[in-house]
Amino acid sequence: MSTPISRRLFFALGASVVVAACSKSDDGGSGDSVSSTTSPSSTSTTSTTLAPAPFDVDPFTLGVASGDPSTNSVIIWTRLAPDPANGGGVTDEEVTVRWEVATDVDFTDVVSSGDVVASARHGHSVHVDVTPPADTVAYYRFRVGEFTSPVGATRLAPDASSNETVRIATASCQNYTAGFYTAYDDMVKQSPDLVVFLGDYIYEGGVGTLGDGTVRLHNSEEITDLVAYRNRYALYRRDPLLQKAHAACPWVVTWDDHEVENNYAGLTPQDAADVEGYAARRAAAYQAWWEHMPVRLDPPVDENLSIHRRITWGGLVNMLVLDGRQYRDDQACGDAVLQLTPACDDAAAPERTMLGSRQEAWVAENITSDAVWSVLANQTVMTDIRLGAAILNYDQWDGYAPARDRLLESVAQADNLVVLTGDIHLAGVGQLTSSTDPSTARGVEFVTTSISSSGNIDSSTEALLVALPNIIDAEVAHRGYTLHTVDATSWTADYRIVDDALVEGSAVTTWKTFAVTAGSPTVTAV
Repeated sequence: MSTPISRRLFFALGASVVVAACSKSDDGGSGDSVSSTTSPSSTSTTSTTLAPAPFDVDPFTLGVASGDPSTNSVIIWTRLAPDPANGGGVTDEEVTVRWEVATDVDFTDVVSSGDVVASARHGHSVHVDVTPPADTVAYYRFRVGEFTSPVGATRLAPDASSNETVRIATASCQNYTAGFYTAYDDMVKQSPDLVVFLGDYIYEGGVGTLGDGTVRLHNSEEITDLVAYRNRYALYRRDPLLQKAHAACPWVVTWDDHEVENNYAGLTPQDAADVEGYAARRAAAYQAWWEHMPVRLDPPVDENLSIHRRITWGGLVNMLVLDGRQYRDDQACGDAVLQLTPACDDAAAPERTMLGSRQEAWVAENITSDAVWSVLANQTVMTDIRLGAAILNYDQWDGYAPARDRLLESVAQADNLVVLTGDIHLAGVGQLTSSTDPSTARGVEFVTTSISSSGNIDSSTEALLVALPNIIDAEVAHRGYTLHTVDATSWTADYRIVDDALVEGSAVTTWKTFAVTAGSPTVTAV
């Protein structure tokens, strides 16, 4: 959602490469929903010499990344882009890329290596499935001819016998034009084991104008084709703080709407006039997303890409990464914002879905495990913040209330439910309840504020937001991220906020810390 909440309406409502950053601390596949095999572009062989580079400038302008760690392997990523702002700048030929994994940052102890082909079909990106040593940080890099990439740090997920504490950073909504990525600088200093990105990695809008909350410009008008999407990712990926965060430890990434277009639903665009050709636009957007993310997924072949998947971390975390955008029904009631009148009948239709029937079934099948914590990595706010029959935001789960009730019912047997959410550009903590039993807490939701995207709610209305029954607390004025510390007895969330994201190098502090004790759905401020 990108439409700010007006102050007047809400008052009316109230009246009625830091390579050492990975700290040492099952299977990442998604059953039959997502292939767990590596992309064909990751097939590697080893040779003794490096192939010459077909370019004479550094191709590693977008840095490196790793992601989707399992107990057996992790994906390492880069994309060759000697001219990143102009389609990448590599010719249509295939380029051989050497990858290396070592136990030390100087690569004196290389434990595995190989050659992978970067093709024009996939924007000269590479996704390599590697197996570094277990229970330790490993280092990786790429080489082409005389050029060597930055070094990244990564690690495998511990096996189910481990209850070693894990530190997970959650982030979302990093509009390049709306602020600097100061939050990532602080994140790297906090040494998380894993970053979970919850959507809106890029924004699709036009160039913009400096001033009035715009600190830097996009590189084109609104993006709609593959080259434009690639160039937009390249713009974001060139930010040095974002590159440091990707190089620091493995990421798990899902998407929301702005990776394609604001508030799209399935194959329904925001503007009905854009229906013709929209499938081709979504296909381009999904391919560019895949090309730039360190994901354990085969590349898309059309406008569809199944990305919901399961990530485990030792005996502590069973995380289901959701896709609440590709399969959803269109927003009800014209996708109105802050209508104080009762919702239209369509919003209560029991057949409406946020996840689609297949993904709903997959969640029910995979949410229970032997892990201490059952986690949903989710895009939009799940906490019920309806006011009687009025729905404040039809793009959130409130606009799909019957589907939310089905979801909460399907996970009712799961231990210690935690939902991790982004999207709404505020920091918040909510208690999850169903329509049928609004007095019983089913779990807790930690909503992370945006990395840089401007706020949607006027700060003067913060007290009214906190007064809603299911909201434990909220902070609407600042940008930042959330650092979660998870062990066998408790889940603690530190909300790290940037003093002013419009100022480079601004201070980062903790707004508040919240904790949940295993065995209880109650969340308290520490």
